[in-house]
Amino acid sequence: MSVVLCPDGLSNSPAHFLNLVDSRCVPYSRFQLFLFAGGCVLWVVAYAIIVRNAFRLRFVDMAAIAGFSNFAWEFVWSWPNRTDMGWFLVYTYRAWWLLDILIIWKTFEFGAEQFPQDRVRRHFRAIGVVCIAGFGILYYFFVRQGLDEPIGATSAYICQLILSWACLWVLVSFPAERRFSMWVAVLKGYGTAMNTWFMFLHYPENHLVQALGTIAFGIDNLYIVLLHRRLGSPASSHRSGGIVSDQGV
Repeated sequence: MSVVLCPDGLSNSPAHFLNLVDSRCVPYSRFQLFLFAGGCVLWVVAYAIIVRNAFRLRFVDMAAIAGFSNFAWEFVWSWPNRTDMGWFLVYTYRAWWLLDILIIWKTFEFGAEQFPQDRVRRHFRAIGVVCIAGFGILYYFFVRQGLDEPIGATSAYICQLILSWACLWVLVSFPAERRFSMWVAVLKGYGTAMNTWFMFLHYPENHLVQALGTIAFGIDNLYIVLLHRRLGSPASSHRSGGIVSDQGV
C-alpha cells in the first residue's frame, strides 16, 4: 500500500500506528477510531476465549460454516490485502487470523458434532477444506473487482451475517448444550456493534453495510437473550452427544 498525501497536510500511510485520514483523504475522528479499533479488539478477546474453551471443554463456540467463512476472510484481509487504517489494525486483523488457525484446528476436531447427518460427519474435514477454499476465492475476487472498502467492510459484513445466522442456528439446534459462553456472545455481538456504528459515521453512503450490520446486531441480541435464558435455567444432566461439561468463561 502506497502513501497517500492529502491536501490538508495529513497523509495515509501503512507506517502510521493509526491513520487520521483514510485513503480517500476523508478524516477519521478520534471517536470513529475508538469505535473501530475498540470493536476489533473485542473480537480478539472473543477469539481468545473461544480458543481457551475449545481446549478446555472440547467444544468450539462458533458455527462450523461461520468459522470456515471467517478464516477465509481473515486470510484475504491479513495477507493479500490490508486495511488503510494503520499498522495497529493491520496486526489486529492478523491476530484474528492467527487465533482462527487454532479455532479451525479445533473445528476440524469437534465441529462435526454440529451436524446430525452421518454423511456430513464422515466427510466433515473435506467439506471444511472445500468451504474455506470457496469462501477465500469469493472474498478475494470481491476485493479485486472493486466491490469493497479499503477496510474490507462490505465483505466482512457478508461474512458477519453468515456468522450471526449460523451461530444462532447451532444454539437453537442443540437446546441441551450449555458450553456456549456468554462472554463470547457479548464480545462478538457488541464488537460488531461498535464497528457498525463506525460505518454509519464514516461511510454514511454505504447503506448495504449499514443494513447488514443492523440485521446482524438484531440476530446477535436474540442469541444473547436465548443464551441467557438457557444458562439461567437449571443445568440438565445430559446434552446431545454426551455429558454436559462445566462451563467456560
